[in-house]
Amino acid sequence: MTDPIKTCVVSIVIGEAYQEVFNRYSRERLENYCEKHGYDLKIITEAIRELPGKKYTWQKLLLPECDWWRDYDQVVFLDSDILIAKDAPALPVLPAGKLGGVPDKLPYQMNSGVLVYVPDDTMADCFKEALKNEDPFWDQKALTRVMLYRYMEEPIDGRFNRQFYFKCWSVWSSLFRRQWFYHACHGKLKLPFISAWLRMTFR
Repeated sequence: MTDPIKTCVVSIVIGEAYQEVFNRYSRERLENYCEKHGYDLKIITEAIRELPGKKYTWQKLLLPECDWWRDYDQVVFLDSDILIAKDAPALPVLPAGKLGGVPDKLPYQMNSGVLVYVPDDTMADCFKEALKNEDPFWDQKALTRVMLYRYMEEPIDGRFNRQFYFKCWSVWSSLFRRQWFYHACHGKLKLPFISAWLRMTFR
């Protein structure tokens, strides 16, 4: 009998406004999900270190600098504006050297709202290289460039990061097909709407 994979789920929530919204809509679902699947959960509320000129979204690439990062077999990063359905299954277990996520816009890029990986030197070096990019906002573009160059991409089931948009044809499949992780993509109206929809559908 093999030992279970030791997994840590991490979300970064910096600033009172973000923390208030996270606590209202996302935290309980995230905590319940981690308890159900035996995952450790870490909520980071302060910058790991300052990155002058870059948004806080880049902080996910600093996780290798945390002293606990290598204590796990797998690390999962989740954006704070993700609501998890009650019936969401366990996340996939990936091989070392692969960065799991769901493709985003074209040209191809991995949406960095959900990332799954083995915390090792290969991944730490990938993140370090992406951090050299001078873009102040689009961490996922920088990360995708490095990931593709190093052949590290590992697409996972899109239901683990269903990006939710009102003014898009995809809204109907977001609502009427069973997704698992509903990503509000920082829309102020989306979180209360998704939360109400999940409650109404008993999920």
